Amino acid sequence: MDNKALLLAVLGGAILLFLMALLLFQALSRKNSGAGSIREYEALRLPGKQTPKQSVHRWLQQLYIACERVTPLRAYLQAISKRLTLLHTYDEWKLRLETMKVTLVAWGVLLGIAVPLLLASRGDPMSLLMAVTAIWVGHGMIADAFIHRLENRLLRQLRHFMADVRHHFHRHGMVEEAIYDAAEAAPYEMALHGKDIFEVLTASDPAERLELYYEAAPNRFLKGLAGISHLVREYGDKTLQTGSLYLKALERLTTELNLDILRREKLSYLLQGLTAIALLPILFTKPIEGWARGMFPAMDAFYAGKLGWITKAVIILIILVSYLLLRNMQELDGERHERRRKPWEQRVYDWPWVRWVTERIVALPGTREANRITLLLKETSSSLKLEWFTVRRWTLALVSFLLALGLFVSLHVMTEHQLLTATAKPEAMFGRLSPEEEAKAQAAAELDRQIITDIQKAKETSFEAILSNLRQNPQVAGNEAELNAAAIRIRAKLTALDGEYLKWWEVLLALLAGVGGYYGPLLLLHFRKRLRRMDMKHEVDQFHTVIAMLAELDRVSVEQLLEWMERFALIFKAPIQHCLLHYEHGAEQALELLKEEAPFLPFARLVEKLQLAVEKIPIRQAFDDLEAEQAFAREERRQDYEKLIETKAGWGKMIGFMPVMALIFLYLVFPLVYISLSQMSAYYEQIQKIQ
Repeated sequence: MDNKALLLAVLGGAILLFLMALLLFQALSRKNSGAGSIREYEALRLPGKQTPKQSVHRWLQQLYIACERVTPLRAYLQAISKRLTLLHTYDEWKLRLETMKVTLVAWGVLLGIAVPLLLASRGDPMSLLMAVTAIWVGHGMIADAFIHRLENRLLRQLRHFMADVRHHFHRHGMVEEAIYDAAEAAPYEMALHGKDIFEVLTASDPAERLELYYEAAPNRFLKGLAGISHLVREYGDKTLQTGSLYLKALERLTTELNLDILRREKLSYLLQGLTAIALLPILFTKPIEGWARGMFPAMDAFYAGKLGWITKAVIILIILVSYLLLRNMQELDGERHERRRKPWEQRVYDWPWVRWVTERIVALPGTREANRITLLLKETSSSLKLEWFTVRRWTLALVSFLLALGLFVSLHVMTEHQLLTATAKPEAMFGRLSPEEEAKAQAAAELDRQIITDIQKAKETSFEAILSNLRQNPQVAGNEAELNAAAIRIRAKLTALDGEYLKWWEVLLALLAGVGGYYGPLLLLHFRKRLRRMDMKHEVDQFHTVIAMLAELDRVSVEQLLEWMERFALIFKAPIQHCLLHYEHGAEQALELLKEEAPFLPFARLVEKLQLAVEKIPIRQAFDDLEAEQAFAREERRQDYEKLIETKAGWGKMIGFMPVMALIFLYLVFPLVYISLSQMSAYYEQIQKIQ
């Protein structure tokens, strides 16, 4: 089997395994494995006759215990389980089950993609690096897809749960009884949260227990349900013109939840598969290279040379950047959970010598640079402190510098190896050599390598020394023309070998790569900030819903409204927290500071109404226009949603297809143009010599 057939077979196998893995993942995603009630899950743990489902679950539990005994696997499983814990208040049995599901599916898909890539690489360093990149990006993509699937499933369960709460509240008229009855019939994950909310309502100190639940709740809608249920149970329900205050609040909360679910589903539909598309260049790099070398033999010099390696490195960099941008877009679509394990920046900063160095290079507190970066970290809801962020920037700068420097050194080593081992082809030859010519070229290359080795050992590289060594070789000693040609060829190779050292401009380029790594995290924060600005109007509309829920309560204050807004906030969380810290020292001054820190016009108008409600007029009167403009606001939000989704989808498609476009133009079009121009130049020189 020739190389072309082998490459086609490997490509076909990789695509087939990739499609099979995607179909398996889609099947598992559509299957609602968490739809059973608590009793159904408890029945799976009972001893006795084992059903197939019980046998599978028991095997997964045993596999988890076996993997936990291996230190690297234990650390990996703990990382996955911590991400799941932030999403659900699982018990240990269910947490292990979900962790093993994510692990097995993720690595099953990855092995289906990575094995053909590793076989096709044949020890090529750049191909191996691409395979490692595919494994890393693919694992992050699959893990994120599972987490988003669980997030969406919990939101859909919450929608049905609130409908059940409405039904049972009509029956009993008691909030805690309605929550308890709804939790009894809810799916497993939602039932756990329903039980937690019931425990909050019936606790001896419900206010303290509610604060603890706010820390554990995975989304703002569960916080809103727990909060409004607590207020109604403490102060009693109220009959409005439109009916029960509690039921009206549930209606508003359900409306916001439905809008969020629809937005997630539509954006997910428009962005689905873009991360996989960004990975396609890794699958098609080797086949494109094999096709180009088969159709255009002159392309061998490009793909095996410095430009070919640099092009592959640029494609890998574009894939990584595209993946990071797409991942940030997908995370910002939902709520970011910053309550993760201790970040690696903090662990590195705890090292004494790193702390000593960081304290001397970090921007001084109070300076313009420190204030700007600190504000940017707050605006993007980052959990990093300024010192930790400085560690990240300098670490990436050092890694980028070393990688770029290592790339240049590797290119010089690779070029030296090619000069010593590659066969030379006549300048006028634009196709492939015949077998006889190929044998002669290999013999000449072996002769050159032997002579160059002898000359380098003797440290005498003059033309006369080359001729002297050649005359001692019986292959060319009897032919003066061949001897002179070989001497000229070897002299050219020695000159080229002398030029293969690390240049000053290569060190400068490595330093520029380090500068890029230093500013990369900052640019990523600006990208996240730009995306968050698109969601500002959407968040202000959610604040209006929160205020409309609470405005009819007699004992609600402006400070309580700010606390509720802070729980629902993502973009304006930091300014609202700052306002709450200064609220006791003066409400007017704190609200004025809030307007200065968040100068978004719709949000500023909302704050101005809160200023009126502090002392001058009641909250209900300050926001009396919410009901009057409800129909217009609903239509306006619908149009804003459509524009927002279209904009994000456009950005996502542009970023997702960037690696494919880079593969086409940098790895196929540019080499063809470059080799064509080189051949035209060589052909023109041959014509000039003939004339």
